[in-house]
Amino acid sequence: MCKYYCVFFLIALFVFFNSVACSMLIRDIPATTTVELAATGTPIPTPSLPPTQIPTFIPTATITPTSTPTPTSTVYVLPGTELPITFPAITINNANLVSGLATWQENTVTSVAWPPDGEALAIANQEEINFYNPATREILRTLYPRSKEIIEIAFSPDGKWLVSANRRGEEGSGFGSSLELWLGPDWMPMGILYGAPRALSTVAFSPDSKLFFTAYASPEYQDNSVDFWNTASWRITDTLMTGTVLQIAISPNNKLLAVSPNRYAIKIRDMEGDEWLYNFHTSFTGAVNTMTFSPDGRTLATGHYDGLIRLWDMNTGQKIREIETGSVVQSLAFNRDGRLLASGGSFEDSRIRIWDIVNANMLRELTGHENGIDHLVFSPNDQYLVSASYDGSIWMWGIRP
Repeated sequence: MCKYYCVFFLIALFVFFNSVACSMLIRDIPATTTVELAATGTPIPTPSLPPTQIPTFIPTATITPTSTPTPTSTVYVLPGTELPITFPAITINNANLVSGLATWQENTVTSVAWPPDGEALAIANQEEINFYNPATREILRTLYPRSKEIIEIAFSPDGKWLVSANRRGEEGSGFGSSLELWLGPDWMPMGILYGAPRALSTVAFSPDSKLFFTAYASPEYQDNSVDFWNTASWRITDTLMTGTVLQIAISPNNKLLAVSPNRYAIKIRDMEGDEWLYNFHTSFTGAVNTMTFSPDGRTLATGHYDGLIRLWDMNTGQKIREIETGSVVQSLAFNRDGRLLASGGSFEDSRIRIWDIVNANMLRELTGHENGIDHLVFSPNDQYLVSASYDGSIWMWGIRP
């Protein structure tokens, strides 16, 4: 009997030591086995979050459709699609909502102007003047001046006259220029008004339509002047010797004439007193590119190569303030009440900016052009802001319904 118990005890002892050895062998398996599986591309499962830990998007009060601005470079309608009949006027209260309405392409653009009735938009290229329906962008009519190389067009504020100005030639062989006259409201051609063997730089009507101004720039001092035309007889009644003049602007009350000789100064002349009132000097880096009077005539805005807009008080001759735009200022335009000023950049920064001139705050920045903004005009009713570049691109901006 004892013999059986001894055999049983030996068998049990053998089983115990065998299990211990197996467990030790399992613990000694290298931990690199899992790494090798992962390296072969077998996915390693990750723990899932419990339902209470799944992240969810909770909207906040600042993330609303109205707080997200519409991309300004996205047009409201595609080519061939008609715009709504009316849009809200662009004002200080809604200028931050201005966006692209429509865009189209010309071969070139040399001048942009709204006739006083605002029913059509006139755009000149070097050879013709096209009248566009702003709602459809369709050409309503085309005028073909006898003299090509059009540089500017101007409508008289009373809607009676249109003048197209031409310049031809080059510096080596000399320049020539001419004016062509059209009678409104049907814009019947009246022929060549005037031709001169010198370079015409710009033209403008007085706000009362009684005078028309032509400015000339020439290496010869005696050829630099501003001619005054009586629009009742279309004869030159006075000539102002100014030196080279590249820009002119006439105040809405007909009292002041602003000229920029050589782009490095701004001179203000009292038209009634027939005397120079102010002379604002600039610098090489601050050369004058454009200037315009506010609708009330109290302020002159000038755009400069150094990226500044300078505002000048016409009552005192003092600088009111400077606005830093961040790029060359190529064009300027006031809206009807004079509270808003739009500025267009040059080729290196082709953005349009809308400013509150009282607080010098930028209210809106518009993108879409790929080259400099040479032309910038509000429509007579402020429903549209139109911009055009020398590459022929034209944009209409406004408040979307």
